[in-house]
Amino acid sequence: MKLIRYAYPQSQASSAFNRLFDLGAPTIERFGSIFDDLLGAEAGFHQPAVDLYEDDQNFYARFELPGVNRDTVDLELENAVLTIRSQEETKEKSEVSRTSFERSISVPDGVELEKVSAEMKDGILTVAMPKAEARKPRQISIN
Repeated sequence: MKLIRYAYPQSQASSAFNRLFDLGAPTIERFGSIFDDLLGAEAGFHQPAVDLYEDDQNFYARFELPGVNRDTVDLELENAVLTIRSQEETKEKSEVSRTSFERSISVPDGVELEKVSAEMKDGILTVAMPKAEARKPRQISIN
């Protein structure tokens, strides 16, 4: 098994900090968007953890989604970007709680996009991305 390094995008907190010093925006709007990013514009917003790895036949993305209902998960593949999102609303007595997340990862080159599949079991969503024949390792005989 081979692990793949994943460069995480800049965090919301650091981009909010950078926007603090952006002189193009009015002061009130600047601080409002910073607080939205730092505190979360929606209650319960987070990004699920993801592991990326590969074997000889496939690339894999394994998302950890504890307590998330399979029916609320939306998985989309567009322009070599895999996006997972979910939005769930629960009502208990007089309280309403909303939980949502979204995460996007780039699909590696050499993936047969038509054959991508996903399976969810015990709160773990595993997306298998089959390698194209040209990307698979092969044995070369020496003459």
